Amino acid sequence: MNETFDFLDMNFFTRASIFPGSVGTFRYRFQRSGWLGKDGSAIQVWVYENTSFELAKDIETETFPWTEEGVEKIKAWLRQKLQERGSEPYFIPYPAKKTDVLE
Repeated sequence: MNETFDFLDMNFFTRASIFPGSVGTFRYRFQRSGWLGKDGSAIQVWVYENTSFELAKDIETETFPWTEEGVEKIKAWLRQKLQERGSEPYFIPYPAKKTDVLE
């Protein structure tokens, strides 16, 4: 689990200003403000339950500077939250439940 967020680096956050992701049922989201190397550039991180961000109710958030040290803190914070919240493999239950449908 320690390597789960190793893909996060300074350049990762140049790909999009908002990036949602998940590890199984553990959901997270990043939003970048500012630009790399500029004063005040930051990355806000949310973790939430296994639903869409818009419907989530159990949200935790932190803001980190967009620096090497800040990115390391993001990874450590996400690992801690993943350990606290846990995760299960994501799946879609098949076969779908049968319903009474008139044909």
